[in-house]
Amino acid sequence: MDHRTCSNCDAPVEGAFCGACGQPAYVPLTFRRLFRDSVLRIFDVEAGFLHTLASLSTRPGMSIRQYVKGRRLPFTHPVSYCFVLVTVYALTINLLDPGRALDSLIDFSDIERRVYHIIHGILAYLVFLIFLPVAAIQAALFRRSGFSVADTYAFSLFVSGHVHLASTVFAAAGWLASAAGVAGLIGIQFLYLLWAMTGFYGLSRPPVLRALAVAIANLVIANILSLLVGNLIVASGLLEPLESLLA
Repeated sequence: MDHRTCSNCDAPVEGAFCGACGQPAYVPLTFRRLFRDSVLRIFDVEAGFLHTLASLSTRPGMSIRQYVKGRRLPFTHPVSYCFVLVTVYALTINLLDPGRALDSLIDFSDIERRVYHIIHGILAYLVFLIFLPVAAIQAALFRRSGFSVADTYAFSLFVSGHVHLASTVFAAAGWLASAAGVAGLIGIQFLYLLWAMTGFYGLSRPPVLRALAVAIANLVIANILSLLVGNLIVASGLLEPLESLLA
């Protein structure tokens, strides 16, 4: 790509912005830029939200590839997109509380059950931390692609935000009340990740093993982080205050 032309409309670019469409001149993604922009745009969900939603529903990998390559004007910022859809999911599970329907499927002690329900309510927001090491692992697995860890982190946020749509539907429909429903959701999430990876990296066939490695890393890191947060809640005496807050 010639970065002297606009990544959005292909017009010649002189200066910091495209004179034709207003998109900023191409700059590579970095964590500093990604998080700086997220502070400014985390609630700016109107900017390209429907376009992002439609694009990630029909050609997720190619759409995210376009974003990290510089065509950013039509899309919602990945942090904003993930934050909004994670919030919708978190509100849904806290209102409907599908996690309690799984109590009979999991052998909990009383204290473990209480901590689990608190973690279940806030775990969705931990994705922003979970995907930092996951993005590093994924970037290492696809190191020949030329995408940086920051590029991969943006990919992870877009994918995570979108799969939370499926999670919200499953929660609202009551399908998370059974092991079969949970297994079905996990299957959908993995297939979507595989589809997105194939397009993002421009591969001729799905990278099943590498996608599986990323999914396992995600699961392991999420469980480790949940365990650490749960122990911190109990050790700090925050269990009862948090239960009252989330009641």
